[in-house]
Amino acid sequence: MNVKAAEARAALKALLDERLGERAGWLEASLAEATPESVGRLLLEAGRAVGRRPLIAGFAEREDATLTGTHGPMKIGHWRTDEAVRSLLLAHVADAAEHPFRTLYALYDQGDTEARVAALRALNLVDDANPEQGLEMVFDAGRTYLEELMAAAWTHNPFATAHLNDTEYRKAVLKALFCDVPVDGFIGLEERADAELAKSLCEYADERVAAGRPVPHAVWIVAARHPRPGLVARLVGALEHPLPVERRVAATALANARDARALPFVEERLAREEDPAVLDALSRAAENTRAALD
Repeated sequence: MNVKAAEARAALKALLDERLGERAGWLEASLAEATPESVGRLLLEAGRAVGRRPLIAGFAEREDATLTGTHGPMKIGHWRTDEAVRSLLLAHVADAAEHPFRTLYALYDQGDTEARVAALRALNLVDDANPEQGLEMVFDAGRTYLEELMAAAWTHNPFATAHLNDTEYRKAVLKALFCDVPVDGFIGLEERADAELAKSLCEYADERVAAGRPVPHAVWIVAARHPRPGLVARLVGALEHPLPVERRVAATALANARDARALPFVEERLAREEDPAVLDALSRAAENTRAALD
């Protein structure tokens, strides 16, 4: 048994026990009963048995709520109780098998969409010396056009981040964009953005702007790490946007671009900006750009 995996499951069960109250007894009995043959029925019963409330009770705590799995912390603030129970049951069954990821893949393959989402998240609650079958689940979900599966496979999923190579990661980001799956959930997106991905993101942004459609904020921030001609000028222009959130995104992107040509505009906007979040982003942009000039 992998210690990290066992600790992750124990931490998730502790969260569930506290959140479920009297219904925690069903989970305890189901974990004792669960086998590859019986777990499908238990997954179907989960919604009725434990409810579908947010796993994290406090709204303010959900944004930063994480659970440390086998490949690092994963955000769980968007999980419901029934979703967490399904992932825990699948991980429990898979961990007891000789080949955990092979077993998890078989359960994923047999399940409905809710079970498949749970299995993709459960990749971070078990471990296996041979990750290929686990990675094949990520690939399979990525071949669909179901937003729930693509999001579970690619976003807030440390297992996927750890095992997708640069080409696979890049393709996942681009498909997510074209399928309207939020890319800000891709772990390490800024760090893994290379010139090729940045070029594709700029082309995507150009198409969206030309069509009069909004561009996800993460696109500008990531593309600015390897800016194409014209991008810095576009970001400088966005510093005058009437909405603070748009000015903050532009300043954050310029902090990544570190382009000396933008520094006078950043400093001028900094002198008259009133929004605290934008001020912070502008200060980082000025600091990063000055550092790049030294």
